[in-house]
Amino acid sequence: MRKNSLCLTMATIFCAFALTGCQKVPDATTENNIMHAQGDVEKQVQDIVIVDTQEQTQVKQVVGQYQGIVGTGDNTISINAEVPALPDELYIITLKPNDGLDKNTLLTFLDSESSNIEDTSQELLKEIEESDKYNVTPDETGERVLYSKFGDHSAMRLGDGKKEASFACHTSAYYVDNDLMEKYYGIYSGAYSETLIIQDQMDKGSFSANEAAKILLDKVEAVGVSDIAIKKIHCTEGAGHSFYNIEFVPVYDGIVVDIGSNSYALGQVWPNGYALISEEGVAELSLIDFCGKSVDKKSVTALSFEQVLKILEQYLDSGIIESDGKITYNRVELNYYPVPNPAPVMDEIEYKSELVLTPIWHIYMPLDEYVDGGYGDAVGPSHICVNAVTGELEGAD
Repeated sequence: MRKNSLCLTMATIFCAFALTGCQKVPDATTENNIMHAQGDVEKQVQDIVIVDTQEQTQVKQVVGQYQGIVGTGDNTISINAEVPALPDELYIITLKPNDGLDKNTLLTFLDSESSNIEDTSQELLKEIEESDKYNVTPDETGERVLYSKFGDHSAMRLGDGKKEASFACHTSAYYVDNDLMEKYYGIYSGAYSETLIIQDQMDKGSFSANEAAKILLDKVEAVGVSDIAIKKIHCTEGAGHSFYNIEFVPVYDGIVVDIGSNSYALGQVWPNGYALISEEGVAELSLIDFCGKSVDKKSVTALSFEQVLKILEQYLDSGIIESDGKITYNRVELNYYPVPNPAPVMDEIEYKSELVLTPIWHIYMPLDEYVDGGYGDAVGPSHICVNAVTGELEGAD
């Protein structure tokens, strides 16, 4: 098995396998929940990007622990976080559906010892079609659930009566072992415990979280996924069984793909995964918009974190970002961000033929720390995402 990097950070909520990036139709005034600088502020940001990039040797490179207040007056943000170094090479990556997700690959993914394999691909295609139709149709309140998917309209599914595996859109995959799932559900029939696993607990126990992660990595390699970042792990124990609930995202060139917030916008997809792992193997695995194939990599010059701090000052001074300074942002990451479609189809389920990943500077406080820290009355976004190439605000919420 190839070596893979594992990154333990906090989680956000995932949508179901067939409803990627789902949400109610957004209000036209929300502009897809994405904020962009305009007018004088946009010009000031562009000046910072152009001038500082041309004089890169004069730009102070903030790397390591950074602690400071950005902005002036009452509209400020406080940052106290480790700042990563910029890699030698950084890219804008274009993903397309992966035609390598064919029937032979699906058989490998199913990993069945039975000679009685049933192909239910046509039924799956009908299920997806009906789901799309149902969500396009307004309910009794006039609301609809629209969403965007990355990929095409393909689907295939195989099963042996105990295990089932499927591909959808040439970008998504699903696997379930019904016998293991029955054992998992049996845990809840009696006394059980649920534990959040933190970094220094990854090797603890007779069946550790690291062992579960290795089982997961072996399974996803069957569909061509070689690197993941773990966002959150819970251990559920009871009835003599232990299962790890693992939430994770893809990694490209050592950089984690992250959407940056807990809200979705129409036209946006987020590659993400969920797995349920026991010592006996994988009980369930869902890879949503996860298995795209890289078809183009454009080398780019990234903004330093010092430049980002200058840009944030412009957003704060103009009021585009509003913050009372009560929140201390304790995470700074360089992530890949799946760029939303700026003009999604408003009256139907959107199938995106490609997904573009652009690097962002992601400044945030994990949601559970935000809640547990008593910041309920604080004014300010929990996540701030600045495009690491253009300086545009990709999201602040």
